[in-house]
Formats: sequence, C-alpha cells, structure tokens
Amino acid sequence: MLNRLIATIISFAAFMAVNAQGICTINGHITDSKLENGKAIKKVYLMRTDEFGRQTEVAEAKVKKGNYTFSYKLAQNEPVMMYTITGFDKNNCIELFIEPGEVTINTPKAIEPGKSKVTGTITNDTYSEYKDILEKYEATDAAGIIKKESERIKFLIEHNASPITPLEMERSVMPYTTEAYAEQMVNSIAMELHSHPYYTSFRNAMLARNLKVGNEIPDIVIPMVNGTSKRITDYRGKYIILDFWASSCQKSMETRETLKELYEIIKDKQDQFVIISLSLDSNADSWKNAIQSEGMNKEGWVNGCDTTGTTIKFFGAKNTPRIVFVEPEGRAISLNMSKNDIIERVEQILMGDLYYLDQEK
Repeated sequence: MLNRLIATIISFAAFMAVNAQGICTINGHITDSKLENGKAIKKVYLMRTDEFGRQTEVAEAKVKKGNYTFSYKLAQNEPVMMYTITGFDKNNCIELFIEPGEVTINTPKAIEPGKSKVTGTITNDTYSEYKDILEKYEATDAAGIIKKESERIKFLIEHNASPITPLEMERSVMPYTTEAYAEQMVNSIAMELHSHPYYTSFRNAMLARNLKVGNEIPDIVIPMVNGTSKRITDYRGKYIILDFWASSCQKSMETRETLKELYEIIKDKQDQFVIISLSLDSNADSWKNAIQSEGMNKEGWVNGCDTTGTTIKFFGAKNTPRIVFVEPEGRAISLNMSKNDIIERVEQILMGDLYYLDQEK
C-alpha cells in the first residue's frame, strides 16, 4: 500500500514537473504505416498553424515500426493552438492541440490520418469528444444535417471557454449563419478567451462581414519594419487614417503627396491623429525602400506591411490606394475616402466639427 502511494506521488510530481516546464510530449503509433505507393512512411513533421492558417515546421520525427515521438517546449505564455502532423499522402494531416502534458495519437492507417484518435490532454480530449459527436449523425439528408449542426453548436456553446469553440465557430459554423447570429456566437465566447488568437480571428471575421460606415473595424495586425507588430486597437483614442498602398501602384504614389501634406497638419497633434500606412507589397524590401524614398519614415507615421495579405482581407482591400478613416472608438467614418477629401475632413475635426456623427444616425 505504501509503495503504491509513493509511486502515485512520484508519478504526480513528474506530471507536474512536465506541465510546469510547458512541455508537450506526443507519442504516436500508426498501425498500418503504408502510404498509397505501398512504402512505409519514414518521417512525420510537426507544423505550427497560426490563426490565419499559415504553417511553420517546428520539428520532425522518424517513424520506426509505426512509432514516433515529439517533445515540444511551449514558449512562455504560448496559447493553446491547433498544430498539425504532416508527411502523409496528398497533404493529409493529423490535427492536435499543443499544450503541456502527454498526447497519445493512434492512427489505424497512414493513408487515412484524419481518422486518428488524439487523446491525453484536456483540449485534445474535448476535441476528440466533439468529433465523436459529429460522426454519430448521418448528414446525407436535411434532417441529418440539422441534427448534426444543432449538436455541434450545442457542444461548442457548452465548451465556450475552450479554444476549440472560436476556432470551430469561425471555420465550420459562421460561413452558414446570418451576420446577427455570427455576432451572437462571438458574444457567447467566455471572457477568459478574449485575448486568445482564435477569439481575435473569429471576432475579426464577424466584424469584416458587418463592415460598413458607423461599425467597428476589424482589429488587424500591423507587421512593423523592426519585426515587431501592433494592432489597430493599440491606437484607440485617436483618429486613424488607415492607408492601404503598394510601391508598384502609381496612384498610391500620388496619394503619398496628400498624406505627406496631411502629416504636416497633424504632426503636432499625434495625441489625436495617427497615419497608418499598410503596404500590400509582397516583397518586404520593395516596401522598405519605398518608405525611405517617399519620405514616409517620419516620427509618428506608422508603417506596416503584410506580405501574405492575410490581415488585409478583412477590409477587402485588394486594390490600391484605399484610405479608411476611423474615429477614436474604432468605428469607420469612411471606408474609401478620396485623397481630396481626407485633408478637408481632418481640418473639420480640428475645428470641432464632428461631421461624421450625423452620417451615423
């Protein structure tokens, strides 16, 4: 009895030590490791996937007799996110959540990694339960589809403090709902998740669907020249001139002159106004060179560039130039202001004429 108690204490201490260090151990087993070409899978890869779907390889492991292991140390305060394990046929993968603890993955066949069973930590167990519920319902007719979606939404709302909920609501539920219902879903997410990337992404997707004058704009990421990033909400309390441009666009270059003129008007009023120029350049060097050559590297003029275009999609800003004017509470005054209007409108506000309040009514 005493020996069993000691063993339990040692096991618990080891578990707590692993969790305190933020280590996720992944033990995988593939019963039938043959791929479509008949050869056994040799390596698998652990891929980090951010809230925009962008993937980065973080580790690889050899598959020996169907077994593989990953030991991944989470960064400090790293949120629980979905990762994938790749190396299978046709870009197929295994989905799992990385969090401190030990994860077990059982894959019946390498040619069907999507049928893997992932268990062992709170979020992975919850996700496994979620998938099991969905698989119970035959969705080949209207009744089956309604039942399946009803159970999906019920489960997600019951687990509204899990990162699974905003992720699945955005990618599996929101595309088929009304704008009003999407907003209700966002509001159902537990407060403790409001700083999680999946919540931010879900809320941005909802705001993008409702994007119009008088509504709050999405809280997009602004990748900066120095490698750091800011968010739109970092500038709350100021009027924002959000300028979408590209160095290869002649009209964008013409707009530079207007913005430089505007900068001279507001440079001593940076507690009230900020210009944020967000480039659509796919080449960061072209963007950085243009900042210098166009004289945009001025104090208080915020310059960012999203080479992937993943954040810009929330504004549908495929063409340049485009100027979005935002009031201090984060609501859009204009979603496509002309370069001829922007200076006039800023000067109106400086004189105390909050003209945009009338257009919101």
